[in-house]
Amino acid sequence: MTNRVNIQNIYLETPQVIKYKNILLIACASILPLYLSMFRYHLFGATIRIADFVCLFAIFFTLIFFPKYFLKFIQFKFLPMWFLLAYIIIQGIFLNNTAASIKEAIQLLWVCTYLGIASVYAQWDSRKFYKWTLIFLALSAGYTILYHLSIGHISRYKLASDGKYAFGLLSVLLLLKANNSNLKQDKLLLYLSLIPLLLSLERKGILGVFFIWFLLELIKIFKSKPTLKGIPIFLGGAFILFIPSLLNEFGLFIDKQIYNSYSLDETVALYTSNMHRESLLINSYQIIRDNLFFGVGADKIMEYMGQFYVHDNLRNGAHNFYVDTLVKYGVVGTSLLLCWPVLITFYHKVLHQLPTALIMFHIYCIFVITFMADGQAVLIVFLFSFLNPYLFADYD
Repeated sequence: MTNRVNIQNIYLETPQVIKYKNILLIACASILPLYLSMFRYHLFGATIRIADFVCLFAIFFTLIFFPKYFLKFIQFKFLPMWFLLAYIIIQGIFLNNTAASIKEAIQLLWVCTYLGIASVYAQWDSRKFYKWTLIFLALSAGYTILYHLSIGHISRYKLASDGKYAFGLLSVLLLLKANNSNLKQDKLLLYLSLIPLLLSLERKGILGVFFIWFLLELIKIFKSKPTLKGIPIFLGGAFILFIPSLLNEFGLFIDKQIYNSYSLDETVALYTSNMHRESLLINSYQIIRDNLFFGVGADKIMEYMGQFYVHDNLRNGAHNFYVDTLVKYGVVGTSLLLCWPVLITFYHKVLHQLPTALIMFHIYCIFVITFMADGQAVLIVFLFSFLNPYLFADYD
């Protein structure tokens, strides 16, 4: 296996190399913010995203100027990616769903290639990568605000699609930066970012940011008063003891909800988001239960949802990354995907201590995608903090 440090230092730092690295660093830092933006256009039935072109630029010119960076993908921590890709293809062959599986595999490989390459540039200059990520997130969020203001929407930026997730990501990155800084301007920028976040009314982003803020304040309390550290241990132990009872109550709740779903008023559900999403989760549970180990295959969730609804507009995914993944890949595929971040975290923990900011960013990404529909941008959000662990190297 190739050593992680050697990949970073494999090219001499000549002025020309530094110039290329700077350009590609900025390009890589812009890609996630551009995926979470309204810079996307619908032409001939296809969605054209600026982020895809920038991603192609970054990967292509890295291959031209720094081809040895791609040795990163034969490192130990990338082995789970190859296993997952193989699983997706094999699942597609057995389920007679090869074309959709190949498309899913290419999407996963595309995302992981970008994140692997981005981590090289972030490791080279994490402070600059962090700065440009914030700049492009602010640009994406600013464009969303201006667009909605131009059509008379002061708040609730529903037309932004994935673009509305940029607000929470911008605020949480500024929060983690301000938490390790004594500069007033960092705190000022954080407070300013909360204004558009709250105006966006994007619940998962707002909850995620304030959840991380709460955890950071809790850590400060425990550090200042070590005698209180026994409290979370006690609460964790009590939770473990009550798990059997909680699972039993959860099972009874699900059975009741399944029964209630038979009398769903579809005319109301079409215009009531919470009712519709609850129904999708319940029906997803039934699909998972019937296809527990290997799932139904890529791009099949809407087809399987058709058995529960009359109206076509209600046949959507569960609007929950984890549930959608379970429906598609079953327990086996989902375990391969979720075990990968755990192994990466352990890998980096063994090599060197994980920064608190990085752990908090892991928690934010894990939390926020619980309420996000499956897709390429969401997959990047999920894997971004794990495959790019150098983002906070200079901020802890």
